[in-house]
Amino acid sequence: MLFNLTFEGNLADEPELRVTPSGKAVCKLRVGHNTRRRSNGGEWTNGPTMWVTVTCWESLAERCAEHLRKGDTVIVEARDDLSVWAYQSPNSDKPAGQLQVTAGNVAVSMRFAGAQSARTAKAEQVEDPWAADNRELEPAF
Repeated sequence: MLFNLTFEGNLADEPELRVTPSGKAVCKLRVGHNTRRRSNGGEWTNGPTMWVTVTCWESLAERCAEHLRKGDTVIVEARDDLSVWAYQSPNSDKPAGQLQVTAGNVAVSMRFAGAQSARTAKAEQVEDPWAADNRELEPAF
């Protein structure tokens, strides 16, 4: 069975990059997804915030730690391994929950602000072997 979870939210903290004893990079992101809705009267009302702990691995972890900052709006594509933790909120004694996912991809959302690519140009351009040149081509048969 294939399961995909994609959500958008704001980073609540700076990305936390660590390295496992085996040398793999792992980055933890804390993302808050706001459930703001428009009422029948046309007014916006804020619902509860869904907090998601996102784990990124290896090169994705390194890029997230390098390029993302607290407050950035991100879009997370989660893999099919997720965990839900239920607990009682210490401040209000109400039941609460937390979702934990592993990211397959993380992207900066451009809905509220622009973003810039940090990709560098290739060192050398590979010549296209299929590009037309000035030679006259002979028929293949």
